[in-house]
Amino acid sequence: MEERLAACGHHLSAIRSIYRWEGEIHDEAEARVALHTRRSLVLAIVGRTADLHPYDVPCVIALPLVDGNPAYLRWIAEETREPD
Repeated sequence: MEERLAACGHHLSAIRSIYRWEGEIHDEAEARVALHTRRSLVLAIVGRTADLHPYDVPCVIALPLVDGNPAYLRWIAEETREPD
């Protein structure tokens, strides 16, 4: 929030993650965060996540936003910074 890369975030803790990594199956508790941001800031978020996250390959994906409350979408634009 301080860097204005996202207008808000939802933190969902205690999700179960099952994945294959380096030839082994892992079954671990993790947390999920959904950030509401501009498409143009996704690469900056990927970079910041790489700096801060303990995983070698943290999961950062962008899902398409097809529509929404115009006032909310405007708020996201107002609360996030322009990309570098």
